[in-house]
Order: sequence, then structure tokens, then C-alpha cells
Amino acid sequence: MPLLLSASLTSQAGDYFFEPVFSTKEEYYSNIRLVENPPQDNWISTLSPGVNFGLRHENGELKSNFTWNQLFYTNETELNVSEQLFNVGYQHKGERLHWGTSGYYYNQSYLNSGSTGTVLAPTPSFKNENIMAKQLSLAPTVSYDLDERSSLSLDYSYSNTNYENNPNAAYYSDYDYHQVSGTFSHLLTERDKLNATLSGSRYKTVLLDYPTYNEVAQLGWQHSFSEQLVAYVSAGINYSQTKITNLQDPLLSQAYYYGYPVYYDPDIGCRSLNPGKFPCYFDPNTNGPTPYQRYGLKESNQFGQVFQGSVQKSFERGSVSLVGSRNQTPTSQGLQTSTSISINNAYTINDRWTSGLSASYSNYQITALSTSQYNRDYFTISPNISWRWTPEISLGLSYNYVQQKYQSQNQASQGNIVQLQFNYQPQTNYQVK
Repeated sequence: MPLLLSASLTSQAGDYFFEPVFSTKEEYYSNIRLVENPPQDNWISTLSPGVNFGLRHENGELKSNFTWNQLFYTNETELNVSEQLFNVGYQHKGERLHWGTSGYYYNQSYLNSGSTGTVLAPTPSFKNENIMAKQLSLAPTVSYDLDERSSLSLDYSYSNTNYENNPNAAYYSDYDYHQVSGTFSHLLTERDKLNATLSGSRYKTVLLDYPTYNEVAQLGWQHSFSEQLVAYVSAGINYSQTKITNLQDPLLSQAYYYGYPVYYDPDIGCRSLNPGKFPCYFDPNTNGPTPYQRYGLKESNQFGQVFQGSVQKSFERGSVSLVGSRNQTPTSQGLQTSTSISINNAYTINDRWTSGLSASYSNYQITALSTSQYNRDYFTISPNISWRWTPEISLGLSYNYVQQKYQSQNQASQGNIVQLQFNYQPQTNYQVK
């Protein structure tokens, strides 16, 4: 990707920018692991020096950022950690052909609970340790204007996540994810726009011998009632192919070794006592343990429904939007169906003060199973306010209330998060010919 961008940029003169940035934030968590009975609250201080750099020319723009996060846990100093985040993106506009690419590399930390989006862990350990994950993502895109009303676009994305070898990384498995999609858009009238999308994805974890495939066909319609009021609705069909553990199999039971449950490790097989690995099951044919992905599995080929509806209203000093959706995504425990509704509001008080309020409710279900310990409800509400002190300095204050209820839990887990953030970005600009 750097060679591709260099070939396009070195032949053209333009403006380049190099902007050092710095931010710091202080956070309070009443329930940082979001469990039923939190053992304590937490204060986290984060220092984030970084730099924005890029290049602008007549037909395109390159933007990138590097940030170093240093996290200090006041109540649990053993959790202190350093993170490195790098983002890059390029957009090129031609007369009809437009293309670009974006990507990132993160060396980021996760507490040994919760979810990173594709790996679920509803039963956290209270061992005090962060889990580092190296994440790589690339997403090229290209679009072509067929005429003044119609266009075609093709998008591809790839992501790869590798977790550090950590005994606390329960249920976390390295994975890679590929997705490709094509979209046809047509401006039917000045107020109506139609689109049709076909997409396919492949998800695979290191511990599983098989991938999960997902194909989606979707139609969408956008209608502008006015310049301030826009509505969008889309609906489609999802088809998935995966394999899941057959929990109904009466012979399927946890394998033990001298009274201890054994787990699967790619290097040593079913000989690990590390609960961070996936469990092995007893095989009656050999009277010994066998990896769960080789026994007690059943195929799950399913059709599902996906949809999205949204309404957005703009005002002189702000906007409000309402969004409802249903999607299906692969996880380490099978295909997950998420149904959510959210409302977001932004309001500009004056030239220096801005505010916002967001709230959302989501329900998550493992699609192939009638009941699962990973099925849960998640609710959050978050007001925020920010103040631009000077053109270079801004302050922000936010509060976030979170509630999560797993089907396997007796009561909901609740958390309160308060964040105060300071941002500093010097006004600099450099020219190159």
C-alpha cells in the first residue's frame, strides 16, 4: 500500500501537513469488567501524544495518524499498559473513477472480559492482567460513475487479530476476516435514491478447522423529504454456513485428566490445563479426549433477515437521528444476530460550546442455538459536552451508563463511566512543491 500511494503522490505537487497532537483523559469506572458484583471501582489516566501527517493535491488526499497511549490504573497498577495506534487513508477523485484505501495497525489492550466484536467472553476472570491484541486492517475501495444518475462501487476489507499468549485470555482466539461487496446506486428522482448490494464474507479462527461463510443481498431506498429531513430503509436476506458444537449430543461431555478439565492447544493437542484454550470432549470410541471441533459438531446452514431504517433531522444548530437495524455477524461461538435501536442528538450551543446525547439498546443472540450463555441485552445512554477554549485547546466531559444482562446471569450488570478529556493540537502547516 505505501508503494501504491507513493507512485500516485510523488508525481504531483501539493500541500503537506505535519501536526503534533496531544490529549489526556481521566476516567472513572464503577464496574470496569461489567460483572454482576464488581469488586471495586477504577480510575484510569491516559496520556496520548501523537502526530497527524499527510498530503493534499488537486485530485486526492493522504491522511495518517500515529498515537501512543499510556494507561495508568490508579487502583490496579499491574494493569498499566502502553498501546500503539497507526491509521492511514488515501482518497483519489477522477472525472468518473474514484478510488482509495484505508488501513490501520493497532497494538491494543483488552481486559480479560467482554467482547472485541468477534470473540465473546461472558465469564470474566478477576486476575489482574490486560490482554494485548495486534490488529491489522486493510480496506481498498473503487467506484465508477456510469452517468449522472448511476454508479457502481466495489469494496474489500481484510482484518487480522492476534492475541498474546496469555493464560488469562479465556475464549480469545486469533482470527482473520475477509469481506467483499458490490453496490449499484441510482438516483431515481431529485429526492429518491435506490441501491442494491451483494456481499460475502469469510471468518476463521486459529483453533477451528473450518471457516464461517456469510452472504447478504440487500435493497435500500433513501428519500429526502427536505434538505433537513432524510429517511432511509433497507432490507435483505442473509445466508450463513458454519458449524457449531452439538450441545444436544448425549455423549458430548467435558474430558478430564486426573480430575482436571483438559483443553485444546494447537501445539500439544488435548493436554492443556489452561482454561484460556477451548475445551476437549470425551470420545467414547477411543475412551480419550478429542478436540471439540472434531467431535460433537453439526453443520448450521441458515437463512436470516437483515434490515435497517433511519430518520435524520437537521436543525440550524444541531441534528437528531433515529436508527434501527438487524445484522448477522460471525463470532467464535457461531453466527450472532444483533437487533438494535439508537437515538443520537448533537447541539451547538455557541461558537465554543457543543453538546450531545446518545442512547442505544441491543439484543444479541447466537443464531444457531435456541439458548446460549452468550445471549444478552445491552443498554447504554451517554450525554456529553465540550468546550473549545482556544483554536488549539479543547475540553470534553462525558458520562456513560451501561447495563448488560446475559441469559445465563441472574441479574443485570451495571456500570457508570465518567470521562474528562483535554486535547491540544498546535496550528501548523507546511508546503512542498
